[in-house]
Amino acid sequence: MIRSCRIPPVLNRVCDDTIHSALLVTNDGELLGASNYKGAKRRDPEAFGTLLADIAMDYQRLGEELAAVDATQRSKSHMQCLLMELDMGLVGVSSCMGIDCLVIAVADADAPAGLVKAKLQALAVHIQEALSPLTEAA
Repeated sequence: MIRSCRIPPVLNRVCDDTIHSALLVTNDGELLGASNYKGAKRRDPEAFGTLLADIAMDYQRLGEELAAVDATQRSKSHMQCLLMELDMGLVGVSSCMGIDCLVIAVADADAPAGLVKAKLQALAVHIQEALSPLTEAA
């Protein structure tokens, strides 16, 4: 299990000179934690996380609708990673399967997309494993 005070240090694991910040939000956009990496630009993490969670969930619903149209895919769609180029740089969103949370990373515009994706997905799996005992007990 992960304690709330440990969320920022866990999120900081993906932060470096190219990845400026990371957030953990619920699928509804509620902020659970944000990195406090030394090079991160200060912005309202709650509003930012809510906006990106809304966008990511729209993509998730679209994937589920496409899976429903395709008769060969009967399983629920799972968004592994969404990368978006925004004014602030490259933004990645990855879902933590089974716990209804999203991990978000903000990187430089010229950051290698593969590296951002790999770090983000590894972090999502780590958080998913850390929080899954809470969902199993509920």
